Amino acid sequence: MLNQQLQNISTTIINNASAWLEYYTPKALWAIALIGVGILFALLAYKTVMYLFERFKILELVDSFLVTSKQVKKGWENSLKKSELTQKITSKIDLDVVISKACAYYIFLLFFRFAIIAIGIVEVEQFLAELLTYLPSLFIAFIIWFFGLRFANFIYDVTYHAVQLSDKKTAKIIAYGSKIIILFFTLMAVLWKVGIANAIIDTILIGFISMLAIAWGLAFGLGWKDIARDVLESFRK
Repeated sequence: MLNQQLQNISTTIINNASAWLEYYTPKALWAIALIGVGILFALLAYKTVMYLFERFKILELVDSFLVTSKQVKKGWENSLKKSELTQKITSKIDLDVVISKACAYYIFLLFFRFAIIAIGIVEVEQFLAELLTYLPSLFIAFIIWFFGLRFANFIYDVTYHAVQLSDKKTAKIIAYGSKIIILFFTLMAVLWKVGIANAIIDTILIGFISMLAIAWGLAFGLGWKDIARDVLESFRK
């Protein structure tokens, strides 16, 4: 009697395992094939984007635009330290590698989602769908922040050398102020792109502009009139 029960249990387990394997094996093989194709397409996308960056020299074009802008050509090639500017512009982040890998990872995740759909895991597929919808916004936010940092550094150098004051500390303060303003609005663009609540962004924006207005009024009202005159005279020159 006991042997018969054990035999029935064993038969049931084997039948269930066979049915499970028969049902999921084709799906698993199809999912593995999709992942393999996804890896191939991801590698192809990486190589293609890297080739486009190298072929059209995109990074060199961006750097040359910032270094040889019209303001630099007009007045102060000698005073502008191009080596320092170029060092600032040349970021530690390899933009071509970041963009290439981002495209490759996105394509791989897309095929990985197809593989999950083939297997039939609904919860994971829903998560991947939301992730793939959000990633482009995050990628664009990164691009905005990357170029915003570069542009802020460039504005700092332009302002510092354009405002030719006798007091270099004052010129540096004005240059830092210009840089901070560029960075702030870059940050606002990044927060908006990643989906931070508009009410929070509006509050931060209003607070920052109010702070600038109050600080500007207090500064010029408490003794910066001479500095303002020097700044205006330097722009007239």
